Amino acid sequence: MENASKALLIAGAILLCILIIAIGMYIYNSAESTVTDSMDTLSTQEIEAFNAQFTVYEGVQTGSEIKALIGRLIANADTYAEEETKQPHVYIDTMNRKNANYYCEARSNSWSTVNYIQGLSTIKNKVDTKHEYCVEFSYQRNGLIDCIVISFSAENPIPSNSYSYRQY
Repeated sequence: MENASKALLIAGAILLCILIIAIGMYIYNSAESTVTDSMDTLSTQEIEAFNAQFTVYEGVQTGSEIKALIGRLIANADTYAEEETKQPHVYIDTMNRKNANYYCEARSNSWSTVNYIQGLSTIKNKVDTKHEYCVEFSYQRNGLIDCIVISFSAENPIPSNSYSYRQY
């Protein structure tokens, strides 16, 4: 009888330990998912602050201002190398529609950060400082800038709806 009661006490203690461990794991997983969700979700203020560094260039800009915009994009690519959503696609109409090399692009989702920066540098080299360009933006679902379209002239811009955008 004594052995049976000791066996029941040991079995009860083991079950109690398993229950405590299970509750601890549940609490840990709940806390981890909450932290992960809060890190993935950007606040409206963070999105506006991120976009503000680029939206000042919206509309008709000189070639010098376009080069400054691309310089910011290059610095941004270095800063957010691991965050693809913060590296907008960039398209530029290099000259006019008669030019065989009608546009250049820098895409972050299919390229490495190094290739993205090289694409931006190529675009920067194609910008002529004596001309004006028209800058347009499209946005992701979360509000971040997804695509920047730079057209050679405001009279004949590239239609921004002709590009496929990332869906998040």
